Amino acid sequence: MDIFTATPHTCDNSVEKLSKKIGDVAFAIQSLSKNQLDVNELYTEVMKIEDFEEITLGDAFDHLVQNEMLAKAFMAKKC
Repeated sequence: MDIFTATPHTCDNSVEKLSKKIGDVAFAIQSLSKNQLDVNELYTEVMKIEDFEEITLGDAFDHLVQNEMLAKAFMAKKC
């Protein structure tokens, strides 16, 4: 079927399907972006920890960046 043989109903259905797919993609992108680790915020929070040398805090930050699940847990616990 091409644009010349499509009926108005077929076109409406195709547009509806395309619209739903675009909505699904937008939702997936939004979900991914909400789950992203904000490395700058993580650095700020790690460096706020008192009673440790800056080099130690830097090492802790590096460790957390390499272990994203631990970093997310750290950020959740800081609240």
